[in-house]
Amino acid sequence: MNREHRHVGNAARGIGFGIKSAALACVSIAVYGSEPTYNPQHLNAAQISQVDGICQRVMGLRPADVLTDNLWPGSPDHGSSTNEYRGCVASLSQSMENIAAARAERQADQNCRAKGLEPGSSDFAVCALQAVEAKSGSERIQLASLDAKPFIEQARKDAPAVVSGSVSKERLACAEVGLEPQAAAFTSCVAGLRAVMSARFMDEGYRN
Repeated sequence: MNREHRHVGNAARGIGFGIKSAALACVSIAVYGSEPTYNPQHLNAAQISQVDGICQRVMGLRPADVLTDNLWPGSPDHGSSTNEYRGCVASLSQSMENIAAARAERQADQNCRAKGLEPGSSDFAVCALQAVEAKSGSERIQLASLDAKPFIEQARKDAPAVVSGSVSKERLACAEVGLEPQAAAFTSCVAGLRAVMSARFMDEGYRN
């Protein structure tokens, strides 16, 4: 009888341990799954959601990729540790901020012209500066609502990491952000993403 009681007791303890282990595993998964999206430029929720989607869907990168020491000074991501996903987020976030700044400047220019101020005059410059500063201090521009450019619509239907024709993933990602190919900011955006994809090789040079 005592032997049977000991057997039942051991089985109960084993079941209890299993339940605790399962509970801890669930907690760990929940904690991991609730980690916020990497957001070095502090974009708003809509913007960082768009950037995250582009880096994963277009560039084929994943947040869970292994982090390594960020040794290369030319890396778009300024964090102490990084991976290609984080570099992509940092690069596209900067491009988004550049778009917002350019739009604010264009709007300021139009507003000051509408007031009858002469472009090139000190009054015009002060007017434009005040308008830009007021815009940057107000609610940030919602870039996530930008309409997709017609030339990337077909590419969106393809597999995430496959881009039809001669359009590279970097160029497609910059177009998805809202940059047009003829803009200087588009070239800068593409260069930033290419730097991301070469960063790990550059890091190796700094390890030796």
